[in-house]
Formats: sequence, structure tokens, C-alpha cells
Amino acid sequence: MWLRVIVLVLAGFHGTGWAKPPQPKVIDGAPEVYTVKKGDTLWDISAHFLSSPWLWPTLWQANDYIKNPHLIYPGDQIHLVWVNGQPRLQLKRHLKLSPQVRIVRAPITTLQSSLMLPFLAQDKLMTPAHLDRLPRVVGSSRARDYMAEEDLIWADTPLETGDVWWVYRPDKRFERELANGDTREVMGLKEIARAKVTQADSEKSALTLTTFLGEVRQNDILLPAPLGREDLNLNFAPSAPPADVSGSVVGHLGGMRYIATHDPVVIDLGHLDGVQAGHVFNLYRAGAGVVGEKGSYDYQGVSFQQQKFALSQVPVGEMVVIRAYEHFALGVVTRATQPFVPGTLALPPHHG
Repeated sequence: MWLRVIVLVLAGFHGTGWAKPPQPKVIDGAPEVYTVKKGDTLWDISAHFLSSPWLWPTLWQANDYIKNPHLIYPGDQIHLVWVNGQPRLQLKRHLKLSPQVRIVRAPITTLQSSLMLPFLAQDKLMTPAHLDRLPRVVGSSRARDYMAEEDLIWADTPLETGDVWWVYRPDKRFERELANGDTREVMGLKEIARAKVTQADSEKSALTLTTFLGEVRQNDILLPAPLGREDLNLNFAPSAPPADVSGSVVGHLGGMRYIATHDPVVIDLGHLDGVQAGHVFNLYRAGAGVVGEKGSYDYQGVSFQQQKFALSQVPVGEMVVIRAYEHFALGVVTRATQPFVPGTLALPPHHG
């Protein structure tokens, strides 16, 4: 079932409120023809032609005569052509017909599926109001504070016997302030265990812990088993967010202090800000502040003097959004030139 085709939507990148990106510049040495290999990602392929993956939609040309032209499969050929002096990519579908066997191929994904599946298959950010509506672990009949594999736990909600539920713990709080001064917050969820419902009555359910990553505690939450890969869209295209959108990294989803390549991060922008899956942000450390007068300049540090100069921002990497919520978004760091910390700026790649 994981081979089921998910439609990749590339249209609509230049609608109202979107900045028109510059014409793409093909990198030196770009191949005239590239044959897609198993294990390739859209990010990998774009790097063969572009230094900026977010320009992919302007380089890619759909072919109307091909079914689902925005899905790219192993064996397909991507041709670099020139139209009115501008570079374009065109797809030539590889068709392998066999009267004996029909094989449904899987399209390539945006990033490595291992970087996306954990965060797309199950909500990893939830508002406090949402958490309040979820089933909670009330404890064990043996009054254990910490429950482990094969223990019987009880939940405060009647559940369907035989169903599998995953146990999570609200682990990290992320906050942002809105333009009107209001604040919004979400909680990051840490997976603890998996459990199967063995019995239920009108008020509660008993579950047996089947997979154990850490001790289950009272008040941990329960979520249904995640969606399978076949139900997920792993094929969104890299693109530029609105030019007037800027935010910052509010934290590592796992709570790590320092963030590096392939780490999951939360930014203080969501779909209400116009952010969606596939949007690429450049990451910058704020430039140093300088205080003092000529001849006695010093870095601001903990000084309370009025800042004299704000030096230019320092680029530290790049990230792509894989899931947008109302006021926040989850992303994966695709490149980090140095470890960085929460507070790092997330800006559109064409912000300058």
C-alpha cells in the first residue's frame, strides 16, 4: 500500500500576495539529461540544476500529455532545455510495460522519508485546548508511578477493544506573540510507548503496553496509531514563502539546545501567516550590536548603553517546512553551516 501514488501539487505558487521570484540560474555543470534513481529526493534532484531549491517551480515545466506530470518516478528522465533564452526542465516518463506483471511505482519524495514520516503521520504539536480533549492515562491497578512494557494501564475514555494507541507526553512548550499582543502556544509531544486496548466499559479502558520507549506515567496522553505512508503527502515541492513573512526558530522539537542539519525545528509562523509545506527559509543569526563612541566601541553584551550599530546578520543554514499549523510550523533543517540556537531568524530566501 505504501506504493500508492499521492498527487503532488505544484500550481499556485505565484498567486496574490506572493513575491515574484527571480529567473532561475542553472548551476555550472548541470546535466542536459538526468535519469532519476531509486532513493533520489526532489531536494537531491533540484541540487543537480539549482543552487536554490525554492526556485524549482519556476524551472519545472509540466507536460500536459503525461498523467500526473508533477510526480517523478525512478527511471524517468529530466531534460534541461532552453525556451526563449530561459532554462526549463521537462519530464520524459519512463514506461516499462510487461504483459506478465504490473508494478505500481512509488514517486520520489521531497526529502528522505525518514525525515518527514514521524512528523506527518502523527501530530507532534498541539494546543493546550486540544490536549485537554484527549484520553489520559489514569494509572495502573497496582498503583505504579512508572509503568513499563506488558503492564496493564487504564485510560479515562472508553476505547474500541483491539485498537492500537500510542502514548505521548507533552514535553516542550513553544510560544509566540501575535501582532495584537496576544500570545499563542503549542506543546511538543514525546513518544513514550504503544499500547493495545484489551477491555473497556462506559467510562474507561484497559490497555496493554506492547512497545516501550520510556516509563509511562499518569496523565500521559493517548493518540490513535499514526497514518500509514500511503495516506500521506510526501511529495510537496520546494517553493518561496510570501516575501513579507519573517519569523524565528522557537526551538528544537526534541528540546535540544543546539540545532544542526536534519534536526526538526519549530518556527513562529503558521498557515495563518501564509506558510505552507514546502516553503524554504534561510536561517540567520542576528548580527552583533555595538555600543560606545568613536575610539571606545564595544560589543553590546549585557551593557545597557544605547546601541550604536547593528551589524549584518550571519547566515547559518536553511530549512524547509513540512507541516504548517495555525500559528506555528514544523520544519527540517536541510543545511546548517554551524550549530545554531532558538531565536535564529527564519527569512524568505529572497528577503534581501
